[in-house]
Amino acid sequence: MTTQVEIARHLRIDVSSVNKILHQAKGSTFRKETVDKVFRAARKLGYDVSGLKREHRRRHERNSTEMAVELRIYLENGSHFDRGTAVLRNVSLSGALFGALDLSRKALPVQAHWFGIGAPEGPLKDVEIAGRPVRLVHTREGIEIALEFQGLGDAELNLLQKIV
Repeated sequence: MTTQVEIARHLRIDVSSVNKILHQAKGSTFRKETVDKVFRAARKLGYDVSGLKREHRRRHERNSTEMAVELRIYLENGSHFDRGTAVLRNVSLSGALFGALDLSRKALPVQAHWFGIGAPEGPLKDVEIAGRPVRLVHTREGIEIALEFQGLGDAELNLLQKIV
């Protein structure tokens, strides 16, 4: 198992800095590049970062909504895996949260995959926006999945602005 000392040696920085960054010590300030370097090196060297908290900053404000959408799941090679429906719970220009997932296979693929999002009516009709899963949450109502949008062009951004 990799230690913080090994991460510090790898990056040639002080071990106390590595510790403060990994544990987000209050009152500590480091450049974003340094923080990213430490977390990247920790993962690369095999340090278990799963129990560490990491501050999350949204790039765009999310707005609540309740909109029925159609989901299509594709494997990394582009082949179709499944399709179904969901409810768009909140959305921003960079991602969205979906709940009430109803997929015909009742499962998500284990291998790398991405989602195509469309809608039977409204601004997303006849359009498919691509997104990769970034968070999966089990709630009392079922599974919620957060997606980060990928490869948005001007046309897709304009459509999303109508929802946001």
